[in-house]
Amino acid sequence: MRLKKTISTIGMLSTSLGCMVGSGWLFGAFYAAQIAGPAAIISWVVGGVLIVFIALTFSELSSMLPVAGGIARYAHFTHGPVVSFCMSWLAWLSCVAVAPTELQSMLQYGTHFFPWLMHKKGGLPVLSLPGYVVASGLMLVLTWLNILGVKFLTKLNSLMTLWKVVIPLLVVLIIAYTKFSPGNFVSHEFSPGGLHSILWALPTAGIVFSFLGFREATSLAGEAAKPERSLPIAVIGSVLICTLLYVLIQVVFIGALSTGSLAHGWQHLTFHGDTGPFAGIARGLGLGFLVLVIYADASMSPFGSAMIYTATTARLNYAMSMNRYTPVAMLKLNSKGVPARAILVNFMVGMLMLLPLPTWQQLVGFQSIAIVLAYGVGPVALLTLREQAPELDRPFRLPASRMLCFITFYVCNLLAYWTGWETIWRLMLAIVLGLVLFSWYRRRIKDDVSITDRSARWLPPYFLGMAVISYLGNFGGGLGIIGFGWDFIVVALFSVVVMVYAYRSSLDKISVQRLLYSDEELILLLKVRPS
Repeated sequence: MRLKKTISTIGMLSTSLGCMVGSGWLFGAFYAAQIAGPAAIISWVVGGVLIVFIALTFSELSSMLPVAGGIARYAHFTHGPVVSFCMSWLAWLSCVAVAPTELQSMLQYGTHFFPWLMHKKGGLPVLSLPGYVVASGLMLVLTWLNILGVKFLTKLNSLMTLWKVVIPLLVVLIIAYTKFSPGNFVSHEFSPGGLHSILWALPTAGIVFSFLGFREATSLAGEAAKPERSLPIAVIGSVLICTLLYVLIQVVFIGALSTGSLAHGWQHLTFHGDTGPFAGIARGLGLGFLVLVIYADASMSPFGSAMIYTATTARLNYAMSMNRYTPVAMLKLNSKGVPARAILVNFMVGMLMLLPLPTWQQLVGFQSIAIVLAYGVGPVALLTLREQAPELDRPFRLPASRMLCFITFYVCNLLAYWTGWETIWRLMLAIVLGLVLFSWYRRRIKDDVSITDRSARWLPPYFLGMAVISYLGNFGGGLGIIGFGWDFIVVALFSVVVMVYAYRSSLDKISVQRLLYSDEELILLLKVRPS
């Protein structure tokens, strides 16, 4: 049984928007203001611009190869199993954490009505035992909805996406009309931490996280009715729409703050009800009805994002199994054409993730760095396929591809570096664990591969280099040996060397063609056969 091609352009755009507009708008403006002050507005713009570069790269890849779980497949065709597995593993770690993250935000807002859902640990809200039980129940509901089928899911998500875009707009317009103090933008400095804080806010305040959903439409590429049209619209359009939305939200949030909340500066920004920031502001302004609307959205928006991520993450499992990285059981589809077993596996892993990463900020930081490193393979794969498979139909073709691909790779490395050493070293351990499991499984099926394979030799220096630069850098626990400003140059030079090495390490043309045209799914999708 094959995945069904039933998703419309609107459905694809709604998929990306539905993933992007979730808990980020509910918390991002608050945390970004604490870090960067009013200059958080610049952080959102910078975040949107940087993500557009990544979106452009994946628009060509996804429209050229509209396969399920795309990010898990592109590197397989160009660099073989080891590289593909590493990037798939990173993408899966990031995506499987999204549903728990969104449910965490739901329950954090829900503590206004049910205080027993959470308790404070180290000054941060974490789930209580009853809260964990409620989260498990919500995850089961998400699992059931996804097992019903993708056509039902995308129709439901399209309706929820309309709600998720309209409600934040309604909230910020009403708050701005009720109270907007321009003086807040300059009373305690516009940018108290300078450029460093503006960039630091990208990964740590949930800004990168708030944009990550743009690529989720590509995971459903194999089920798009018109992928050549739908994918570029969904990927690029969703980033542009959300950039405008998030900037507006940040501006209104800053303008609505009371003088008292800024008494101790932006770093110590606080006010009554700040565990649910926008609800706390609305309550302080006496907007009782709006408070109820915000609490309703705090349930709907995160739940909608969690619902669609549950679907797209299962397609990553499906793609990894297609590549023989995980057991073939993940390929099993139910009568609705849905990889139900993969959805159940992700449910269990997602619930386990809430144990070592119990806060919203911890979950957001980890998944942000995991996915941006996975995105880094996109520009390398694109350039490789330009040379090794020029006959492929490209409904969307990236202009100035060499320059834009390098910029994209550089952007991915910068975003990872800004996340900081305290997060990067944990991710490196996760990569090692993934490679151990991968090697064990491939030996079990008697198809062993080695990290020393020619096409994978660039991975160890890449990951090790990122770890060393982060350790010597000045973000998130780094030693500060590489000064701010110089780190831009260091990461740029490192990116040039790694990208050239990765490009030259790609499979030869015969191997790429063999992988492309022996793939069962692509046989039905590709319009051009090899010469």
